[in-house]
Amino acid sequence: MVGERKRVFPALLLSGVAVGSAFITSHQTANSEATRLGVGTIPDLSAATAPTDESEIIGESDDETSSDTSSSAASPSSWQENIETLLKPDTNIAERQIVLSDLVNSSDEIQSAVETALRERNIDGLLTPTQKRLQEGTKAVARQITSDIIPGLAAVAAGEKSPSSGRQVRNPVEVLVEDLPTVVPKIGSRVFNALANQAQNNIRNLQDDIQSGDPLRSIERIQKQTEEIQKEAKNIFSETPEGLVGPPYRVVSVAEGYEIREYDGYTVASTSMKKVDDEQFNMDDLASEGEAFNALAAYLFGANDKSEILDMTTPVTTTSSGQMRFYLNKSGDSNFPEPVQENDEIFNEKGKVVVEDVPPATLAVARFTGFVTEGEVTRQKDALLTCLGIDGIEIDVEHGNVVPHVIFQYNPPYTLPVLRRNEIGIPVTLTADDDVVTADKLSDEWAQGIAAEDGNAGAEAGEASEESEPAE
Repeated sequence: MVGERKRVFPALLLSGVAVGSAFITSHQTANSEATRLGVGTIPDLSAATAPTDESEIIGESDDETSSDTSSSAASPSSWQENIETLLKPDTNIAERQIVLSDLVNSSDEIQSAVETALRERNIDGLLTPTQKRLQEGTKAVARQITSDIIPGLAAVAAGEKSPSSGRQVRNPVEVLVEDLPTVVPKIGSRVFNALANQAQNNIRNLQDDIQSGDPLRSIERIQKQTEEIQKEAKNIFSETPEGLVGPPYRVVSVAEGYEIREYDGYTVASTSMKKVDDEQFNMDDLASEGEAFNALAAYLFGANDKSEILDMTTPVTTTSSGQMRFYLNKSGDSNFPEPVQENDEIFNEKGKVVVEDVPPATLAVARFTGFVTEGEVTRQKDALLTCLGIDGIEIDVEHGNVVPHVIFQYNPPYTLPVLRRNEIGIPVTLTADDDVVTADKLSDEWAQGIAAEDGNAGAEAGEASEESEPAE
């Protein structure tokens, strides 16, 4: 019976390779036939269904982040990771053969894991990395819905305080009605102007294509737009949006549940989600968040003094003081256009967009998924502060003051909640005495420990041999 099980796993894996090879071969054949007919290359859409690999999507593997984390890629893959690689439609044949060989060699380990899962009625040990992220995301979303969203909706309906945050939750309709005389027309006019500006640019580009006399120019533009649409569709299932840049940082320390990053200074477009500075802000105030997002998006899409369209970036940053920020990517010209100003902004900070510099900072950052509710932010902040206290990391805030935080949200609204990447950051201070845990340092410590154990074992063996020799 055991022998039959051992033969089953290689057979299943071989069938996976056969299916993948048939897919690749058929796609290559179709492209060859299309080229012969002069139709052009058939686009490969298989990558849209591939499991999320964050290192391939976001630029964190470039010089913006620490090279200390790159050494972890050299560690051998687990059989769960190998299965995920094998099932990727875009894995090449050579890599499939290597992964298949590793899986065949791991047949005993796979069989043991399956038997353990059946015996304990727990499939956690069989899940691939992507499946584990989905499982954790599903648990987080379920917790947020039951602990924050449903009680929050009930509190809004009853006019009571939110059970998760202890604050009064305002009805979004009431917020919009209250902001209708000033904020809504102000932001609405900007959004309308930004859309009109985009339409004018599209018409101008079309006219340029026609006047150029080159029919391929329009085709290339349409192909580029199609690729962008496909990329956006892929972001529905991506933890980190593809093709967007963010502020540069370097990972200097990795610990259980968080990492410490050093951010360079960068420029942002910022707006307030509060009417006045001393007003309380709540992450459950969706109406104010929507107004702030639309104001910043309008600025990027042309609601500025130059009618210039700027690149969309990630993440959207929300501060504990009630500010929302968009990172501004410097592409050659460091002088960003000034936002459009309205006369009534001195009486209402909502909707007022300013371009400002964020100074360099050292942040302890923890990741979480799902919805960014006030209750979830409180839980994540408490957990991060507890971890920092246990590890002896000093918070960069004066004694007695409230610890500030920032929230990073990387995904567009249409990304599945169980896949969303959210982060909370707290300012910290690193000293020379702080133990910076990196992959290289851990490898060196392990190597030194193994060498020391081997040396001790050798010394003990030498002493034992000397004692066993007869005295002359």
